[in-house]
Amino acid sequence: MSNESLKSLGKVGGYILLPTIFAFIPTSWFEARHPVCLIRNVFGVPCPGCGMTRAISCVLHADFKKAFQYNRLVVVVFPLLCYTWLNAVVVECNKYNFMKRSQ
Repeated sequence: MSNESLKSLGKVGGYILLPTIFAFIPTSWFEARHPVCLIRNVFGVPCPGCGMTRAISCVLHADFKKAFQYNRLVVVVFPLLCYTWLNAVVVECNKYNFMKRSQ
C-alpha cells in the first residue's frame, strides 16, 4: 500500500472516528465547561456561534428542542456540517479507491 493510500485511509478513519467520539460525549459535559468564546469573554455579549457546540451535541442526542434553545442557527449549521463531512469522506474514499485501482 502506497504512502498516499495510507494517508487517505487515515483521513477517512479520522473523519469517522471524531464525530463518533463527539456523539458519545454527553451534552452535560459541554454544559459544565466555561465558554471559550472570545467575543463573549471579552465583551460580555454572546456571538452568533455561542452555544453551537452544545446545540450540535443535542442534535446528535436527538434533543432538538434543547438544541434550538442553545442556538437557533443549528437548523442551518448542522445540515451544512453534515454535508461538508460527508463530502470529505466521499472525496477521500474516491481517492483511496482510485489509488487502489491504479496499482
